Amino acid sequence: MIDYDKFDIASLRLKYQQHPSYGLINIPNFLSDDMTQQCADELEGLPLDKANTLHAKAVVCMSTTTCQLHLYKIRLVHELHSSRFLHWLEHLTGVEKLLPDPHLVGAGYMKSFAGDTLKVHTDFNWVEEIHLHRAVSIIIYFNQDWDSNWGGCLNFYDFKIEEILSSIKPDWGNMLVWNYHNLVYHGYPDPMTCPEDQSRKGMRLFYYQSRSKPDAENPPHRSLYWFNSKEKLPYDIRQKT
Repeated sequence: MIDYDKFDIASLRLKYQQHPSYGLINIPNFLSDDMTQQCADELEGLPLDKANTLHAKAVVCMSTTTCQLHLYKIRLVHELHSSRFLHWLEHLTGVEKLLPDPHLVGAGYMKSFAGDTLKVHTDFNWVEEIHLHRAVSIIIYFNQDWDSNWGGCLNFYDFKIEEILSSIKPDWGNMLVWNYHNLVYHGYPDPMTCPEDQSRKGMRLFYYQSRSKPDAENPPHRSLYWFNSKEKLPYDIRQKT
């Protein structure tokens, strides 16, 4: 599914850090051809009435967070939520202690069509379901032979929306990664002109951080198998004097 060994993570991290204003990188051929094809086929066959359609401020796309009948989505999400991938992503981005969202809030498969747009915007910064702060976003695309002239390239702007810093083509198996910042403006505001039998396909996932601190009245400890019968409290034998 993902051949981690083929990537020079040190070089990728340097490129990520060199992006102007905020960390961002597009990694070609991140996903294997087989998995990319399986996801593309699965998403192509997704009934439109089973998806959530978003129409907020000229955002027109189709996404789904349901996994029940999507075998390859389940497999891919499982890998991208795994400990191995999280550590790899932390190494790439320099963002530590990343956490996935098991509820896939705002995440999952996405699909858009001719005439669709994505208004330039900044992303949500908090997920209420797990009370965590947005830290890193990824998109993996499943589009074979996508023509840039059709539009649909995801533009990333400077903090004043005066200059396009990067324009990412939704290609075959590439993965786009960027750090969350409240001024990371992005979108593709011009209607796509792809043929009617084509669609812009991908999967987006978001990663989070906790800003909680240890409780001073109940500091972190290992499991306690020792009980003080006099004080009626557990204790750590290593700390017993």
